Amino acid sequence: MIKINRLYSEPQIFEPISFEYGINIIMGEEAESTNKKIGVGKSICIEFINFCLLKRIPDSRLNLIPKKYSDITESQIKLDVDFNDKKITISRSIKNQEEIFIFVNGEEKIFNRLDDASDYLGTLYFELFPANLKRLSFRNLLQPIIRDERSEFKDLIQSHDTKKRIPSDCGPHLFYLNLGLEKYSEIKTLNDELQKRKVYFTEIKKLVTQNNELKIQDAKAHLNELESEVLKVNKSIEGLKNNESFELLQEDLVRLENKLSELRIRQQAIKYEIKQIDSLPKPENINENEISIIFNQFKQGLGDLVEKSLDDLKEFKNKIDGFRSSIVNDRLTALKKELNQLNEVVRKLDNDYSQKISLIDKGEVLRDLKTSIKIFNDKNSELSNLRSLIERYDTAERDKKLLEAEKTVLISDFDEELYQKAKIIKSFRETILEIHEKIMGNREAHFDIKTTKNKSVVEFVMRTDDDGSHSTERMKVFIYDISLMLNEYTKQYHPGFLIHDNIFEDDDSIEKSLNFLYGYNEKSPNEFQYIVTLNSDLIELASQNGKLSFNVSDVKRASFTKENRFLGLKYNETK
Repeated sequence: MIKINRLYSEPQIFEPISFEYGINIIMGEEAESTNKKIGVGKSICIEFINFCLLKRIPDSRLNLIPKKYSDITESQIKLDVDFNDKKITISRSIKNQEEIFIFVNGEEKIFNRLDDASDYLGTLYFELFPANLKRLSFRNLLQPIIRDERSEFKDLIQSHDTKKRIPSDCGPHLFYLNLGLEKYSEIKTLNDELQKRKVYFTEIKKLVTQNNELKIQDAKAHLNELESEVLKVNKSIEGLKNNESFELLQEDLVRLENKLSELRIRQQAIKYEIKQIDSLPKPENINENEISIIFNQFKQGLGDLVEKSLDDLKEFKNKIDGFRSSIVNDRLTALKKELNQLNEVVRKLDNDYSQKISLIDKGEVLRDLKTSIKIFNDKNSELSNLRSLIERYDTAERDKKLLEAEKTVLISDFDEELYQKAKIIKSFRETILEIHEKIMGNREAHFDIKTTKNKSVVEFVMRTDDDGSHSTERMKVFIYDISLMLNEYTKQYHPGFLIHDNIFEDDDSIEKSLNFLYGYNEKSPNEFQYIVTLNSDLIELASQNGKLSFNVSDVKRASFTKENRFLGLKYNETK
């Protein structure tokens, strides 16, 4: 059992607070200048307790204290606790958060890592339990005991800030109940692995089915067709390689293919040039009469300078046209002649190639050696890819099914353990009903634990009278948390203390809840410690009307106002 004795600091930045067994109230009260009770430091006080119990600073509101308040961030925050049979003091500072000092019966131990300190306290806690008991980390153990105020107390299992979306963890709850923790841990681990396999399986399926455009059966059918095609081409090529003449003809075939490729390129070039020549405009046929008129006009204007006759001009034009036609016609003739020669050469080479191929191939598959080999390589590559993907798909599907089958067996084992330990669940349910009757006035409530196939693995089902409203959900969490601390079975594993930061919302639930706890402590003293923060106005009316069975001042451990804040100053939290 763990009992919190005293919270203080060195150098002192707040008044020390001592705690006792039973109820411990940290009160927010009115000041003379204002009746506001929010922001006086109640929650920060709880955060300091949580900080000393090794809460990580990034998860704490203490991380939002401005660094300029160095007297706060550098002070050693200390917590004195009874830890089973040991007197322990835990000391940390916000500035050096990973450095933890733990004094055990006066002997100092220094840790430079938070995890190491957590492991140490966890080892101390589990000293009194059997060695084969499934264990939790120290912080995990405290998860349901110090719920984050920002969890809004609306879920039995989820105890973290709702904005952080931290997955629910039933581990500590099952530990307190001594129910199926080992199976739960195995299934959680299996779930994580199964999720990875499912993601992998989905990705492979997309590749095989071309982003789900095909069915798996169609992809496998295509694989069979590819195998047939590759087999045919490969058989023919292997037939070539096994033929005695293949080695003798291979170089000739490659040479002929290269030569044919060059000639065909030249054929295309010649054809293109002929086409260009054919598209040239023809020489213009000018009428002789028109030439005569133009010539005489120039001759009159130029006089004796022009001595040439019209016949000379005509002769000159004919020479120019003849020269042009000669060049074009000669080039065209030469190109056509070369093309004819190329065609003849290509035809002969084609015949030669066909003859050589026919010597080693019956003409069933191969028409062109290079093309055939390229087709084979492409098809074979596609075949290898698809075969590999389908093999990976089949393996992923098998692995997924094996894990799902293993999970089914584990869930079945978990169900069997729940059945074998039904008396624990029945006892815990009875504790819930008793507390529900004391507070709500009836036994119209229910509690059960069931396995589930989803990620949570197990479901804690609790119903209360008129549940569903915000305040009723908070009361449901209160009854559940108190039951974990007080039930005859769960209290054997529970640390024995519980902290609720602003869980109450109306004075009626506070009155009956605190009366129940006070009465329980009177009958069975020193069995539990309950620390709660609340504002005075929620309890004043019940106190004035005599509905409380105790004097509030007897259980009030600290009181804060706007004029007397926990840290003695007002500050704005950093973002």
